[in-house]
Amino acid sequence: MTVAVFFGCTFIAFGPAVALFLFTIARDPLRVIFLIAGAFFWLVSLLLSSLVWFITVQISNKNSAAQQRGLLIFGVVLSVLLQEAFRYGYYRLLK
Repeated sequence: MTVAVFFGCTFIAFGPAVALFLFTIARDPLRVIFLIAGAFFWLVSLLLSSLVWFITVQISNKNSAAQQRGLLIFGVVLSVLLQEAFRYGYYRLLK
């Protein structure tokens, strides 16, 4: 029963994404390369934003709750801006 539940939950969670991948991307090898490259750019932007946020938290006052909340907001905004910048850079690279 455990195996059946595992596969059922797996197919419910990943079924739509796998179906979209199979029907739209997997037929064209060039699209797979673009998909992997886009995921790489997204991961690099996430790594950079995490690194900046980690450094700012380490050099800040850890006892100040207001400052830590502000740094969390800063980290979210920075992450979104970096992701959009990398998305634009990837678009320019493809163009």
